[in-house]
Amino acid sequence: MYPFYFAVVMLAPAAMVIVGLMWKISPPPYQSKGLAYSTELTRKDPEAWAAAHRHCARLWARTGIISGGASAFLMVLFKENYSTFWMWLIVGQMMLFCVSVFMIDLLLKNTFSDENSGKDE
Repeated sequence: MYPFYFAVVMLAPAAMVIVGLMWKISPPPYQSKGLAYSTELTRKDPEAWAAAHRHCARLWARTGIISGGASAFLMVLFKENYSTFWMWLIVGQMMLFCVSVFMIDLLLKNTFSDENSGKDE
């Protein structure tokens, strides 16, 4: 069962690295459907859309590599007790993902909301 749990633990970091590299190589076109960082702010402003995908690509690729390496290290280090903590590793990875989304959203709001409110006045 250990290989199965190891693979499950590595799914989220692998997905973050893959999406990060995909968006770094070829970000989704403006207002595209499907796999994209689409929020109210990014749908209104093409510059915010491009910035969101640029920052997400960098952050998610790095976060995926770091969390994947740390998770793999912990799974190997505690191989005898993997069944007691493998789900906690996944919870930690998802928390990192959520924090990264909030960080990108905060960055976009600080960068683009002030400009947009100035244009409306």
